Amino acid sequence: MYQTRKANDNDYRFLFELKKSAEYEAVKAVFGWDESVQKEIHRNEWEEERPTIIEVEGVPVGSYLLQLCSDYYYFGRFFLLPEYQSKGIGSQVLESITALSGQKSLPIKLCYLKGNRVGELYERFGFVVTEESEDFVYMFKSSE
Repeated sequence: MYQTRKANDNDYRFLFELKKSAEYEAVKAVFGWDESVQKEIHRNEWEEERPTIIEVEGVPVGSYLLQLCSDYYYFGRFFLLPEYQSKGIGSQVLESITALSGQKSLPIKLCYLKGNRVGELYERFGFVVTEESEDFVYMFKSSE
């Protein structure tokens, strides 16, 4: 149903617009949306590590980043365009990520912005809340 590939230079603008379309309301509610601040965050994240692009029929529709840390995976930057949400793509991505976690015997950590409904999806896949700050929810899933 979907394919993945590593982001390339041509994806830079798409990824910013993707994040904006997926998180605008949540970011606005918690921090207020400041376009210049969000573009700076995007640039810093891009320079840190490029995410994986999710495509449907050759068209970019989302992204995620899976980073291997010392003794766990960190999963982040998980966004889908609104018109591709609630179609099973997010569940398929999480199935593949959790399968990899099991194969490698490494747990997964993540966090998301409060107000983002993705938390419900994570809970369905066995992630548990380990901490909450004023702005973020932190979750963990063992590799078993």
